[in-house]
Amino acid sequence: MFNKLFRVGIMLITLVLIGGCGIPVTPIDMIKPPIAEGSIQRDKISIELINLLPVEVQLIAPLQGRESNDISFGDMDGDGINEAVVVYEENKATGKMLKAALFKQHNEKWRIISQVEGFGYGLEYAGFPDLDHDGRSELVLGWSLGEAGGGLDVYGFSGDELKLLSREDYHGQLDLE
Repeated sequence: MFNKLFRVGIMLITLVLIGGCGIPVTPIDMIKPPIAEGSIQRDKISIELINLLPVEVQLIAPLQGRESNDISFGDMDGDGINEAVVVYEENKATGKMLKAALFKQHNEKWRIISQVEGFGYGLEYAGFPDLDHDGRSELVLGWSLGEAGGGLDVYGFSGDELKLLSREDYHGQLDLE
């Protein structure tokens, strides 16, 4: 009798282990929305740009702007090809440092052409509006200064590097687009 119960117990344990104890997934749980082609391309570019940054940095997404992405695109040099800016936080032994890297695409490969240091606690805005209406975009970075408001840096493109055109304080929302 004990031998028979032992065999039945072993068979039940084997069935549970082989069959699993999960609940089958319903068809509605398996349906996912389609991924847009632009999103796939943006993700591919994101990975490529992130690999060009120093190791162990944290990307910072702007709090304002049309896109809630950590990469902004715009044509600064007027060649019809968008440059990209990535703002990131670098943790050094001396503390955290905010930086922005400007990328340019040449022969379908991205490279860093210029980097600038940021200030403040975070990033409010990153974009490429044409502030002076000359047909070329400027890089605008709005830094969060906490209770003190914000700091706005405007960069132009000179040669192959960014040149600081103006730096000013602001309070409230930015409306640059």
